[in-house]
Amino acid sequence: MRLDKYLANSAVGTRSQVKRLIRDGYVSVNGNIVRDPSFRVKENDVVECLNQRVEPPGHTYLALYKPAGYVCDKVDDANIFDLIDHPRSRELHAAGRLDRNVEGLVILTTDGWFTHLLIDPKSRLEREYLVWVEGKIDAEMKYRVELGFELNQERFAPAEIEEVEEGLVKLVLTEGKYHEVKRIIKAIGLKYKRIVRTRFENITLQGLVPGGYRELREEEVRAIVEIATKNRLKSRSKGL
Repeated sequence: MRLDKYLANSAVGTRSQVKRLIRDGYVSVNGNIVRDPSFRVKENDVVECLNQRVEPPGHTYLALYKPAGYVCDKVDDANIFDLIDHPRSRELHAAGRLDRNVEGLVILTTDGWFTHLLIDPKSRLEREYLVWVEGKIDAEMKYRVELGFELNQERFAPAEIEEVEEGLVKLVLTEGKYHEVKRIIKAIGLKYKRIVRTRFENITLQGLVPGGYRELREEEVRAIVEIATKNRLKSRSKGL
């Protein structure tokens, strides 16, 4: 790995900042000052910056409160990555997307394996949404969602739905199908006005404001991986 990338990935600073540190002679590898940002760091090299050892970089995991009006890829002029000021922002991707007009929790990471685990339907991770609707949910609608149903030859797995208050329902899904929330709400005869994803299994929006983000704690990452792995093993044992 290039020395400047090693330092940036270890959150020493942005790529431009660490290049300046390297060229100014503040970085050493195995005790020798290195001024070339393209210097290749090998697996067992000891890297120091400003006389402090820099540990090898690991993956980055962020929870973002996506506001409405932003997309979850890097090809649009209003995308969620514009909200991220992080040394590894160029390497981040969304582990499961939200539509432009949907708000709420998006998990960002540099870890492709982690992303696959989160979005795989066999992981059966809960996604919780608050949906503001026109119309009132009744017992028949609730029964249909909780039983699961078929729509245009596509099967929707059983989900949880409850009325929080008049005009507001909570929906908990485990599949992550394309436009799943919108399609379920429409299928049962309601019209959505606003959708906010509030939870992805054990990870929530708590402490975040729209446009804000935070690093996931190690125990949060470990917990969601353990839940997903357990659910996948259950699916395999059942032959699903």
